[in-house]
Amino acid sequence: MKFVPTPVRAATCSFLATVFLSGSLSALAQTITLQETVVTASRIDQPLADVLPSVSVITRTDIERIQANSLADLLHGEAGFEFGRNGGPGSTTSFFLRGADSTNLVVMVDGVKTMTDGLGSLATIDLALSQIERIELLRGNASALYGEAAIGGVIHIFTREFDKKDSSYASLSLGSRNSQSLSVGTVKTVDDAAFRLDAGRERTDGFSAMNPAQKNRVNPDSDGYENTFMSAKVSKKFSKSLQMGVALNASLSSLSFDDGDDPSVSTDTHKFKRENYSLNTFAQLKWSEQFKSRIDLTRTGLEYRDFKNSQPNLGDYSAGFLHGEQNSLRLNNSWALNDSNLLNFGLDANNDIYESNALVSGYLAKRQSRGYFAGLTSQLGRLSLQISARHDDISMNEAVQSISSNWSADSILLGLGFRLTDAFRLTASTSNGFRAPSASELAYNINLRPEKHRSQELGLIYNQGETLFRGVFFDTKTNDAFVYNDAFTSIVNVGKVRNQGFELSAKSIILGNHIKGSYVTQDPYDETNQLRLARRARQYGSIEAWRLFGVTTAGFRFLASDDRTNSAYDTIVLPGYSTLGFYLTRPITPEWTAKLKLENLTDRPYQLAYGYNTPGFGAFFSLTYQSK
Repeated sequence: MKFVPTPVRAATCSFLATVFLSGSLSALAQTITLQETVVTASRIDQPLADVLPSVSVITRTDIERIQANSLADLLHGEAGFEFGRNGGPGSTTSFFLRGADSTNLVVMVDGVKTMTDGLGSLATIDLALSQIERIELLRGNASALYGEAAIGGVIHIFTREFDKKDSSYASLSLGSRNSQSLSVGTVKTVDDAAFRLDAGRERTDGFSAMNPAQKNRVNPDSDGYENTFMSAKVSKKFSKSLQMGVALNASLSSLSFDDGDDPSVSTDTHKFKRENYSLNTFAQLKWSEQFKSRIDLTRTGLEYRDFKNSQPNLGDYSAGFLHGEQNSLRLNNSWALNDSNLLNFGLDANNDIYESNALVSGYLAKRQSRGYFAGLTSQLGRLSLQISARHDDISMNEAVQSISSNWSADSILLGLGFRLTDAFRLTASTSNGFRAPSASELAYNINLRPEKHRSQELGLIYNQGETLFRGVFFDTKTNDAFVYNDAFTSIVNVGKVRNQGFELSAKSIILGNHIKGSYVTQDPYDETNQLRLARRARQYGSIEAWRLFGVTTAGFRFLASDDRTNSAYDTIVLPGYSTLGFYLTRPITPEWTAKLKLENLTDRPYQLAYGYNTPGFGAFFSLTYQSK
């Protein structure tokens, strides 16, 4: 599908804006669900309006409305979230929470910490949005809850749940750059047993991942992406106190990309193939109305293969072949001591294996981690209290260099809230955390020490009717941060890094218009080398607005970011940017819904990493089915 000419885009923008702003005020708006519960903030269920840490929720309804192409695009616009990407969907993507490095955050799926690769990078990029029921985004240091690396925060993904009755659903989407996606799913229930199965495939011809004007060795052809995925879940209630189940998630993807480094030439082709799977067995036990437990046993695997001109790529800095396996145990207990005091405690245990045949930094490493945690949330009149503590032991053995390392750390979070009025509440917290070296980092330098982090927050919350506002001042300091040396031959503990700033988020309904916005001002900075941290803006924000016109939902998303430095190893500054998108959804029948999404309406070029292109204007049409 070709780009729509500029006059048509302008006319479309004008029409949609007019419809949005001049609709009948008598249209009934959906209500904001401020009474929904979240689990990520304390590892136990809490009403969203009562949690002390800064949390936002993306529901299945939001996912259907926004029609994002990827997890990164869906989260874009949430307070505290930034990302860098080397091309289009499916390409290497770095998530930044609260200005922390991309390795300093945790992604959970259904309560289980997901595996990172041997670089310490996230391995959830291929998770299809059609498989997600909701996302809880926890901002700020959560090491006392989730262990190492949870410095910037936690992205907790919940896969689609069982409906109360048998149902089926499907979605077909077509759009710009020959983008196509198809997903189907079904839920069946028999007595006390339930079964869910999802499967799908998405692909796009994409665009040239790199800009030949900036990287003259790249192949200017389009770099496509395709992903085949499936998930299944079986659950059965054996009694009022015991429920058990098994869940499987798997994906197989292939990405074409550009490599602008020597000795690449403009005719080279590059392809990256990924395999990811996760098999989880769980049991939920209800010992009494006050005491509940959940046990998860999970096996996760990943495999990456790098190809150049259809042959395995074994260049000096190529990923070449990466393989990883993880066996994990999670035990979480919650105990309601009384109406005002909730206690949770448990353990996390992981055994990981990482293997890489990269010529410069290959490794074969085994990593074990054990974490023991406990937490208490209390309500004492107008005062709220959250105390969380955790002890972690981590060991790593690397066979190539015959080295071993052991680390231990204690993490604490103390949070306080005071309700000034029924609508206003003050919050404050202090916490510490850490991140241990990854297998790849240790292969560069066997003497690395864990990074050490300390954070403080002060917040003000307004929650009244359909309006929720949260303002947070945050301050995070890091000692012994990991960075490459100037020659990229080693990784060292650099010294001191800090970030300080304000984070504002709000949502409300005004004259039938749903309004959601965020604004962050921060200063992510390497104090030792006196450098801005790469690819993180000093200011960024978003505004989204939508409303109902009869049965039709119309809305827009505006995203903006200040300039960013590209890397600690060059002086390039990425200019600031803004994008504007519109969406429409309209039910055709009770089961069928038609959707339209227009992204980057002004076709404005911008970059999330130097030399790498981003999507221009795109139009996408979807048809979804949900049985009633």
